Amino acid sequence: MPLMTLPLCSLLAVPLMVYLLSYSYLAYYHGQVFIFDTIVHEGGTFTLIQDTFYASHFLGHIPVHTTLAFFLVGVFLSLSSGNGETRLRRKIDPILVVLVFFLVFSFFLSLSMFGYEDTFSYLAQKKQSVVRYEEGGSWNLHMPSTMMQVLLIPVYLAAVTAFFRRPMRPSLKGGLYLLSSLGLFISFGAYFNTGLPAAICKVWTDPRYLAHSVRELITFPLTYYPVPLFFMLKDIDAAPNSDRAPSWKRLTSLNICFALLVVVFVAGFAYQSYIPLTHGIGNLAQKPAFAQGGKLGISYLLAAHYFEHFLDTVYFSLLCLLLYGAATRRSAAMREHDE
Repeated sequence: MPLMTLPLCSLLAVPLMVYLLSYSYLAYYHGQVFIFDTIVHEGGTFTLIQDTFYASHFLGHIPVHTTLAFFLVGVFLSLSSGNGETRLRRKIDPILVVLVFFLVFSFFLSLSMFGYEDTFSYLAQKKQSVVRYEEGGSWNLHMPSTMMQVLLIPVYLAAVTAFFRRPMRPSLKGGLYLLSSLGLFISFGAYFNTGLPAAICKVWTDPRYLAHSVRELITFPLTYYPVPLFFMLKDIDAAPNSDRAPSWKRLTSLNICFALLVVVFVAGFAYQSYIPLTHGIGNLAQKPAFAQGGKLGISYLLAAHYFEHFLDTVYFSLLCLLLYGAATRRSAAMREHDE
């Protein structure tokens, strides 16, 4: 089967395969088939079940994922050929209910499994890992990767659009969300730090922050982005009068912009990879008792990391769909008003 004829549902196969391969690797590493009660977290304290439902850790990531959800949906709307007459816009009320329930459930799950101190230390952006407390918490830890994803997301969406032979119609439909994402980044960064410029300088020179950024940039495209993109692209396909004619070849100037983004992203990714490698990834990572040879390799750090962000991907997907549905509902209402 030619690659370009793969069905849209193959997007959902990406995170499923990532989790399957990650589980297989962790099982092989620990020499067990069933590792749900096996300590796998790099901090040496949490089992696979606890790592997967690491609710306090997820709560600390809400500002990061909210900022990126606004940006991803903003870029998608700005490239989309959708006309606003979609089915998903009629489902934003149940999506909102599910999202609120999920947040409440996660909060009480965090209190019951990880305790008051852990929950509120992550929420207050004071904690970055099992044992490390730093100003800016999870927000600062993800700041380099958040900035890099401004380059990654447009390229990723363009690549997925081209791969599945969907048309692109550049517009300013996502402008409000893009500005909101920028505003959130500045607001969160200033609120969680005594000095935002100094914090940005620190996270872009500290090997630990850069190493974590690389891991995030390998995580988001494989587990975060595919799920909301599947539903948003499917929603456009189901819309009446949806333009399915490929228009990729006619977007020459836009292709040049994407090419420039790729060049800058590759340069930034290379820098973020090189600095930690010169200090030794194993030396930067935590060293649990189960680590073979006293250090965890890159493969292990990636495999365990995917499970650590399971709750995060659920929140990110729900918020993206909510934002997308709200935008298409607003677009449809404006068109009806004009008519």
